[in-house]
Order: sequence, then structure tokens, then C-alpha cells
Amino acid sequence: MSQPSAAVSSPYPRAAALFREGSAGLSVPDLDLPVPSCPGWTVSDVVAHVGDAHEAGLADAGVTDSPADLLLAWEQHLLAHPCTEVLALDLALHAWDLGLALERPVVLDEPLLDFLETFAMEAGDRLRADGAFAPVDPPAGADRATRVLAAYGRVV
Repeated sequence: MSQPSAAVSSPYPRAAALFREGSAGLSVPDLDLPVPSCPGWTVSDVVAHVGDAHEAGLADAGVTDSPADLLLAWEQHLLAHPCTEVLALDLALHAWDLGLALERPVVLDEPLLDFLETFAMEAGDRLRADGAFAPVDPPAGADRATRVLAAYGRVV
């Protein structure tokens, strides 16, 4: 049986699309809004963080041009790159963070929830090792998205 291609099995394209949608139409005043799920960060900080991570990964992989669309460049060149899953995680969570800051709720679909849930379970305590994610106890009876996001310190 053949393995699915990286483009089919990778969560990256879904997460990138969600981030694109969430960051589309940002205005200058939006950039200064605080992001409640990322204390001390603004919308601008989140967008810059995502861009910086992609630029570093592209440079590490030897992509030397400076593409206008970093997310598209990643999809075209690097879906099989080892850090693609981490970037997909970053994109999905930060799309949700932007939605919270901009008061435009973002719904994580089932494939992204599957990915985020599996990533958190497989990472275990390593997920919190550098202090990036502080776990939150979801309320009793919480829906799946609330439970999954809680593993990453997000409160719905």
C-alpha cells in the first residue's frame, strides 16, 4: 500500500489557510491589539513570530529567495521538512489567537483538532518544557475544541 503524499497528509495546508483567513484584512489599529491567549503579545507580534519562524525554516532548508508569501513558499518546497508539523501547530494556534484578539472566532476543524490532540499527546511533558504552553484545566463537559486548546494553555 502506498503512503499518502505529504501534501495530502500534512496538516500544514489547512493550518496555513486558517491563518491566512484569520490575518486577512488586518488594519493598522488591529496590529496593536493585545492577544489575550499570548500575554504580552500584540497582533503584530503574533504575525511577526509566524513570519520569522517560516523565514528561518526556509533559510535552513536552503530556499534563498525571499518570497512574498512565506506560507505558500513552505507549501511548495517543504511539506516534508521535519519542522513542518511544528509550524502547522504554530499556524493553527495563532490563527485561533488572532481570532480571539480580533473578536472573529476561529473554528478549528476536525482534522486540525485531530492533529493538535495527537501532537499534544505525543509530546507529553515536553510540550511544557520550555514554558511556552501552560496547561489549563478545561471545564467539566467542555467540547473537544476547548479540551484540545487547553492542552496548549488556551482558554475558550
